[in-house]
Amino acid sequence: MSLPVRGPWVVTPTSSSVDWVVAAAALAATTDGTAAAVVLGPAPASLASHVAALAELPAGIGLDAVAAVVTDLCAAHDRVVVLIGDGVVTPLGGGWTVADLATAVRAPVVVVTGTDADATGHAILALEALDRRQVPGSVIVVGDGGDFDALPVRLAGRIPADHATYGDRFATEAAHWVDPLDGSRPAADDDRPVKTPGPEDLQTRIARRAAWTLAISFLLALILLFLCNGSGYTGPFT
Repeated sequence: MSLPVRGPWVVTPTSSSVDWVVAAAALAATTDGTAAAVVLGPAPASLASHVAALAELPAGIGLDAVAAVVTDLCAAHDRVVVLIGDGVVTPLGGGWTVADLATAVRAPVVVVTGTDADATGHAILALEALDRRQVPGSVIVVGDGGDFDALPVRLAGRIPADHATYGDRFATEAAHWVDPLDGSRPAADDDRPVKTPGPEDLQTRIARRAAWTLAISFLLALILLFLCNGSGYTGPFT
């Protein structure tokens, strides 16, 4: 199952040392339509040139207010990139987290990591935190090298370390960097999904609940039958 083409995507780094804004810019630049961005605080110049609308929100804003802005922008744009520069479960000034926002607006989270020795571990921890909240998560790497075989997902994109040198060719090249986000072109030797599962859909939840109900009913019937036979009870007509 791939990431959604339309709608909101929340983008967040694994650490403050990661050049993560470029991943959000690449996602906006590769939109098949119009893109918008939501940023807490001043928007980076590298992002503004790739979006049709930009919302700069103050620090300390509440979750409901942010979710309302994202929802409004989604109604008029094909993709809305929400930049949150904190960890997925780190409370922000308004008391909410990246995971809270992703749940509120039903968005996947793109975790952006680097290529240092701790990059894989940080990405795994972020994905595990999202999975506990049933939020689908994927990973984009900024930089060259690194070993990401231990990730539960294959990389959803890789942005080269010299991305700043591409200038006017940024949008064209970005289509190659993050194209695997659609999930349709896995590497020949990599059968990992492009994102973690996230919440079950309604039909799956109904089917699972029905199966559990049937299993419990069958178990109760067996217990009742055992108790009746064990007590010597043979019914009222014997």
